[in-house]
Amino acid sequence: MKKVFGKKTYLTRSEESLMELFWEAGRPLTSVEIMELAKECSWNGNYVHKMLRSLLDKEMVRVCGTVQYGTQYARQFVPVPTREQYVARLAVRKGVGKSSIADVTAALVREVDGTDYEDVIAQLESIVEELKKRGEKGD
Repeated sequence: MKKVFGKKTYLTRSEESLMELFWEAGRPLTSVEIMELAKECSWNGNYVHKMLRSLLDKEMVRVCGTVQYGTQYARQFVPVPTREQYVARLAVRKGVGKSSIADVTAALVREVDGTDYEDVIAQLESIVEELKKRGEKGD
């Protein structure tokens, strides 16, 4: 299976908070937009740029374009991994392996209040069918 993002995926609390902003926004963000969205974090511009450089180095974000602000241009960034891919990578690093995937999945479902079990079962069945098809193709 192809890795979706870099190996250096341990993030600081601030970097994780920044990634949460990206995942919640669901669209490309510039450093200017990040500053607006993160007012409660009291990050200054230099700190945001430092975190963005670090996230670029860790292959957690990538540049996807530019936007003009007055006479200057700002780069737009998007997250490389989804939130789910990031959490899965952390779980693997914490020792979750093939033998415990089913147990971890069951534990996750039990942890989420108000879970619609029929919907979860349908999603899991769809995933199982997809994996079976991949296995038949030899991928």
